[in-house]
Amino acid sequence: MKRTKEWWARLMPDERSHLVYLERQQNELAIGSPYLPDDVGECPACGQLSHYGLCDCCQNSLDKYIKKGNGK
Repeated sequence: MKRTKEWWARLMPDERSHLVYLERQQNELAIGSPYLPDDVGECPACGQLSHYGLCDCCQNSLDKYIKKGNGK
């Protein structure tokens, strides 16, 4: 769905800023550490352990904001 003024109005101001932040971080790879196994990194948004990209919690939040914006 196209993000119109009405779409953004369905979200609270803090949800809007968190949505934009999560979308920017979504394209980042999980941050690796020499102390972690090769297939595990840190979520680029919150720092929780994640395999690739956003962790489950951040991905769920992103999906929730998009659904709310779509009116579902």
